[in-house]
Amino acid sequence: MSEIRVILALAQNDFSYFFRTKWLMAVLLSLNLSDMLVVALVYNRMMSFHYFSYYVPAVIIMGLFAASLDTGRRIWLILREGVIQYELSLPVSTHGLVIAYLLAGGAAALVYASSLMIIALIVLPAQSILSAFMLLPFLFVLAMGLAGIAAALAAVASTHGEFFFAFQNILQGMLLTLSTVYYPIESIQNILPPFLVSVVVANPLSLAAEALRQYTFAGLPIEPAFLAEILLTSIPFTLIGAFAYLWALRKIQVQGKL
Repeated sequence: MSEIRVILALAQNDFSYFFRTKWLMAVLLSLNLSDMLVVALVYNRMMSFHYFSYYVPAVIIMGLFAASLDTGRRIWLILREGVIQYELSLPVSTHGLVIAYLLAGGAAALVYASSLMIIALIVLPAQSILSAFMLLPFLFVLAMGLAGIAAALAAVASTHGEFFFAFQNILQGMLLTLSTVYYPIESIQNILPPFLVSVVVANPLSLAAEALRQYTFAGLPIEPAFLAEILLTSIPFTLIGAFAYLWALRKIQVQGKL
């Protein structure tokens, strides 16, 4: 029970740290709001379909993604600045440390995405508010998965600090580009080869954005199989990140550093 309290305390501390970095919140909010209220409106005049209603739900997922990736920055900092040595001295296992940061990353991203969802519900009327609430647990799992990938990047790049943000930008570009966040699957099928189209369809960012579009804003009945796909594509990300961060912690325990 004492270890659970330490895990929750570490998770709470990391969760609060995300919202204490006011400059980060200001940058993220300005980028997401400009996407939602400027980019979507401009592109809406250029597209043959109602791009505004297509893109606004995607901005929520983009915000979830950006907030999840910040978990990697925080883990990278504690590894680089030696804070991890203190945390390893606490009455908590390495598995507990990993769980704490994944929980904090998922929770912070979900809260941030929820704030964007409130704004989206104001500018784009939703057909089913209940569906939005029902999707939150699945978005939390997705956020934990993305936080796990960010943790993996931090663990790998902790000895090469100058590459961390480059790695993060490459990952962000790949996952967002190979998704239906910016453009519908019909357009992608006309351009990309079939194997890449399969990657786009299986991308959890695509699935989450489509879930918001169909179930919250279009009001279609929720399909459990579709939600299961979000879980099945998000959990591997969580596992990869957990194992990578666990590897880094155990290496520090043995060698004293990475």
